[in-house]
Amino acid sequence: MNLKSDCLACLLNQSLRVAKNLSLDEEKSQELLRVASSAIANYSEVSPPVAASDLYPKLGDCIGIADVYEELKAFSTAEALKLLPSVQKSVESETDRVKGAIKAAVAGNVIDFATPNHFDLKEEFSKVFHTPFEIDDEEEFLAKLSVAKSLMIVGDNVGEHVYDKLLLEEINKAYPALKIYYAVRGCPIINDVTLKEAKEIGIDKVAKVVDSGVNTPGLAYERASEEFMELYNTMDLIIAKGMGNYECLEDVGDERIYHLFKVKCDVVSNSVGAKLGSLVFKRNVQLI
Repeated sequence: MNLKSDCLACLLNQSLRVAKNLSLDEEKSQELLRVASSAIANYSEVSPPVAASDLYPKLGDCIGIADVYEELKAFSTAEALKLLPSVQKSVESETDRVKGAIKAAVAGNVIDFATPNHFDLKEEFSKVFHTPFEIDDEEEFLAKLSVAKSLMIVGDNVGEHVYDKLLLEEINKAYPALKIYYAVRGCPIINDVTLKEAKEIGIDKVAKVVDSGVNTPGLAYERASEEFMELYNTMDLIIAKGMGNYECLEDVGDERIYHLFKVKCDVVSNSVGAKLGSLVFKRNVQLI
């Protein structure tokens, strides 16, 4: 999915958000926005994640901080862990615990520093188990999961990954013979999950954690390592978490992929055909 005019405005707003989150003074904030404006002016036929992979290193260089959301990622993880016990109880009370864990994982997708609309995590969990997917290919996915030999979840944001682990645990219990992998970004980009954050909460204890090699906040194939793509191409099923992965993968025509996310911007809302704030569990459409 290529950039729309709204995406350009969003990237500039993200840059301002970085300045505010880091409490930069007015002079440095204006300098950061000039750097951002100069970079954004050159973006054209690329996806939003590819544009972000160019922008964020420039922001980091401007302020001398490589991982601009390092502190907020740690905070997001801590907040997600506080809610985890109650979320686990909700999942355990569901008739189908894998379905319950899928809902927990998509609720966690609200933790996102790159979108114009923000949602409250606690409020999200108060209603998610009773909220249907607006686009719902869950039953089809579960039927395929029951006969699959391998599954990869392509992670998205830090904090959200706490509930991805819960989903991995429930899938492990339901399908103990299944080979399960969890893919992370190759380096810090926005608040996306890397090897560091995945291992900090023990995802490597419930799945094989693999570094995709990408520097994009979404799985851009052309940025992934050859080793990763060789493994990826052997998977029977793939869950791609979040809008960044959707933006990179929505037109690849791979029916193994199921997109799982909350719609948090108008551009993705229009692309996927679901209203802002809705939940989506959508099979990737085969190209004709």
